[in-house]
Amino acid sequence: MGITDLGKEIIRLRKQNSMTQNDLAQGVCTQAALSLIERGQTKPTLETIFFISLKLNKPISYFLQYLLDDNVEYINRTVSFIENLAIKQRFNDVHQLTQKELRPMENNNRTWFEQYLRWMNVISSYRLKRENYQMTVSLLKDLLKEEYFLINQKGFLHFKILNSLALIHGENDNLTSSLMYYNKALKSEFKEVTPSLLRQPEIYRLRILYNKAKTLYDLKKYQEALETVVQGIKESKENENISMLGNFYYYQGQCYEKMNGDCSSIKEAYRNAEFIYGFLGNDNYLNIVRELKKGYLENE
Repeated sequence: MGITDLGKEIIRLRKQNSMTQNDLAQGVCTQAALSLIERGQTKPTLETIFFISLKLNKPISYFLQYLLDDNVEYINRTVSFIENLAIKQRFNDVHQLTQKELRPMENNNRTWFEQYLRWMNVISSYRLKRENYQMTVSLLKDLLKEEYFLINQKGFLHFKILNSLALIHGENDNLTSSLMYYNKALKSEFKEVTPSLLRQPEIYRLRILYNKAKTLYDLKKYQEALETVVQGIKESKENENISMLGNFYYYQGQCYEKMNGDCSSIKEAYRNAEFIYGFLGNDNYLNIVRELKKGYLENE
């Protein structure tokens, strides 16, 4: 996809809505300018796309996939490769790759791909200890500036940057700021996304809920932590996703313990965690819950 495909899609939608070029151009741009856009001979500004999206009754994110990234197949492959490197904690490779990709890019008219690369470059620099805590936070906050609002909506990048800020604050014992960013992330609306680029937003939301619960627990706000855990369990079931369910049950048990809860409720929580860990084959967590909570797991 690119500006040629964008032009073709605008023509298709315009005709679908029984509109002439003059109808669509009115209040947006000149008819001559619209003609160039439809022929793929010029790249429209975000403002022009915004008004076109209103007249064609489509979300602006629908057109951003054409406007912001011309080589989608290459970008998909690169993003997937970077994500896999990050999962494996190969941050030196992430840093080298993002540096290489960013080098030829211009600073003006930033694209979503460039924004994504800058985010991963900051994260890899932090993990490699090339940037300190304060500078990393500053660089991440720069990526959330209002001027990048539109491009951050694609692939829920806004949500992921907030998550990064929360994690990094938490790792540096700034739990209050960490909690603030978790709350901001959970309040974020999920716009139209591109599933091929990033995982489903519901999965990231579950991860955020878990991290928020841990932070509240560390702050000794056990009731609030328990409420967050219960919400996580509820959403896990609603989304038919058990990836974080064992962790939610484990912290449910932890909260009940701290709140002097009923022994049977504590046992049930830890047994649920044990079952989920075993079902998922997560031996590390399974061994932890069996070792630390064996008093609750032993048969009466």
